[in-house]
Amino acid sequence: MNFGVVAIVGTGLIGGSIGLGLKERGLATTIIGVGYRKVSINKALKINAIDEGTLKVEDAVKQADIIILATSVNLIPEYAKKIIPLMKKSAILTDVGSTKDYIVSQVNNEIKSTCDGEKPNFIGAHPLAGSEQRGIESARPDLFEGSVCVLTPTSLNSKKSITRLSNMWKALGAKISVLTPSKHDEVLALVSHLPHFVASSLAGVIDEKHWKFAASGLRDTTRIASGDPELWLSISKQNKKELIEALRCFSEEVECMINDLEKGNDKKLLGRLKKAKTVRDKRKWKQE
Repeated sequence: MNFGVVAIVGTGLIGGSIGLGLKERGLATTIIGVGYRKVSINKALKINAIDEGTLKVEDAVKQADIIILATSVNLIPEYAKKIIPLMKKSAILTDVGSTKDYIVSQVNNEIKSTCDGEKPNFIGAHPLAGSEQRGIESARPDLFEGSVCVLTPTSLNSKKSITRLSNMWKALGAKISVLTPSKHDEVLALVSHLPHFVASSLAGVIDEKHWKFAASGLRDTTRIASGDPELWLSISKQNKKELIEALRCFSEEVECMINDLEKGNDKKLLGRLKKAKTVRDKRKWKQE
């Protein structure tokens, strides 16, 4: 299985891991990395995540069969606008952003307004893998093994392109889940975006002088608060409605716990704690 020339725009943790995974498995003829700075391209070349590197997106996308936008979510529509007129008709444009409704609508609107005849294929994607760390230094070829990659195709996409992109992610070790862009954002607001904001709130509410008493429980619970704040601001803006709803649901649960504590309702509080333990214990992550 070979996916031809693959251009990766953004050679950080996710983009670098895609490149490493494709190269280790012999899944691409050539991998071209596109970076904002020469130093990031050189790092990607040094660890063999890409075969070629450039600072000009135009130079990479004209020859690419698959173009992957692995930048911050706020930059994806901007890059797509530059790339769409330059794509080969048979090429697939995709991304790895953790929001989908805004990105897919923006890119598809651009395709509809600027492209006549056969429309290029943009298929939103979100590999549910990574860490709070960023940068090519943390990239690894097995990052997507056993993970889920959500695809959010629309009526503009051909079945052939959807299958091809699905096969690429499967070859990298991911399991495919297909959702609408809006459903993706609804689900991710709860399982990804909410946890980050809860972890950030928890880290922020603890006085600096008390951290010396913290052990592994607080360390593990607040780990994701170390994620890039600028990135998470962009995510919150693009998925604002669903994130607010998720935070309200969480807030209601916290209020119920406060109420149970204030009224000494041990039975209800114990029930909540047992339910949470049961739900959590059913789910086993790869690292566990």
